[in-house]
Amino acid sequence: MANLPTWALPVFTGADFAEAYRISYRHNPFLVSGDFNGDGHLDLAVRVEARSSGEGGIFIVHAGDQGSFLLGAGQSFGNGGKDFRWIGSWYTFPQGPVDQNHDSGPPPELLGDAVMVVAPEAASALIYWNGSAYGWYQQGD
Repeated sequence: MANLPTWALPVFTGADFAEAYRISYRHNPFLVSGDFNGDGHLDLAVRVEARSSGEGGIFIVHAGDQGSFLLGAGQSFGNGGKDFRWIGSWYTFPQGPVDQNHDSGPPPELLGDAVMVVAPEAASALIYWNGSAYGWYQQGD
């Protein structure tokens, strides 16, 4: 937890998180940062595992006590399912235009940065904030 900013430590050490989940250090990087909700503050996305099942996920924390969001780790999200252990790489996708995938409909207009998740030689998707929740936009199969 030494690499987490001090403002985020209470979220990850609090009973609600710590009893059910743990940070997954199996991935490098285990966290990415960006202004995911477009409010001008740096937010965090951290790889996590459900303690009960080992299912992988992403836990996003908005800076300034604006909420936290669990994607995967036992809870189904987008085409990623409920176990994100399939993610081989991930990175912050800067706010800007999104290329349209012919199978996914019109691309979202990003309100902030997004998280790109990649299954090598298989698929990729953007995880983005839509103003009230996180959405999934398939980029490739």
